Amino acid sequence: MSDPTDERPPFHLAFPCLDIAESVVFYEGLGCSIGRTNEHAAIIGFFGHQIVAHRVPAIEPQPGIYPRHFGVMVSYEVLDQIEASLNRLAPDATTRAHRFPGEPIEHDSVQSLDPSGNVLEFKTYRYPHAPFAAVDDVRIGDVSV
Repeated sequence: MSDPTDERPPFHLAFPCLDIAESVVFYEGLGCSIGRTNEHAAIIGFFGHQIVAHRVPAIEPQPGIYPRHFGVMVSYEVLDQIEASLNRLAPDATTRAHRFPGEPIEHDSVQSLDPSGNVLEFKTYRYPHAPFAAVDDVRIGDVSV
């Protein structure tokens, strides 16, 4: 789950965490690889991308998934595996939703929290072109337009 693909360059995302060791255990449990680590930060191989947990003294909790969250789009098989891992790692914080059934942007979404309260979202679209194709459909997330 942590090797870059030849199709797209890997992205880099830095995010706050309260405890480096706790974050490392959580992301390893999700199948991520762990790179350089010290008491201030940890580099994590996240589905072919690099994310870096940076220790901070406090994180303001969000009331829901918006505005800040991160994750990846995967196949249904991988989504099921991720959901199983998250149900083991964060059972009270993990939910799955089936969104926009029968529509071009139909997808499943698994959401959870890491130990620092960062929101993670993993998606699988029914139709491979859906994430970037339906530009005339202005619905994004749960916010009504």
